[in-house]
Amino acid sequence: MTPELGRPKLVLVETNVAVRLAHHGDIEQLVEMRSDFTFEDFEEVASETRSGYAEDCRSFLADAISTGRWQIWVAEVDGRLVSHAFLALIDKVPRPIRENARIAYLTNVYSRPDYRGQGIGAEIIRRAQAAAREADVELIIVWPSNESIDFYKREGFKKPDEPLIWKADDGD
Repeated sequence: MTPELGRPKLVLVETNVAVRLAHHGDIEQLVEMRSDFTFEDFEEVASETRSGYAEDCRSFLADAISTGRWQIWVAEVDGRLVSHAFLALIDKVPRPIRENARIAYLTNVYSRPDYRGQGIGAEIIRRAQAAAREADVELIIVWPSNESIDFYKREGFKKPDEPLIWKADDGD
């Protein structure tokens, strides 16, 4: 893969990393990683996992993988998932002029702690971006944590000028 302008050439420290779309056999590891991702900074509440979480997550993942409404990109090392990113493809209402058919929402970008800083997460993002181009996506939206803003900027994300948002909990 040729690096784009402004992007350093990717050199993965782990040479046996496979980046691919998730399949049904990955569901149990994805359920575990979702929990790890959620509680990584909040260990004291990990015991408060809501009942039904694992079943709900399995059902969501099975549907996401089967329907293709979500692309779940994973990195695997020796049969173990070490990183993932979820990309939801959202169809736009057609217009009588040529425009992209979709927008996308990127979320749950996560690498296990021992695999951070090796370029694995960046490679997953690049694969998701390439797939988004192929799916005729106009833009990808992501809500980064404060700690991840620089990571996303390195991968070509920037603050928009246009969108307005409405939050259900604002009460207006």
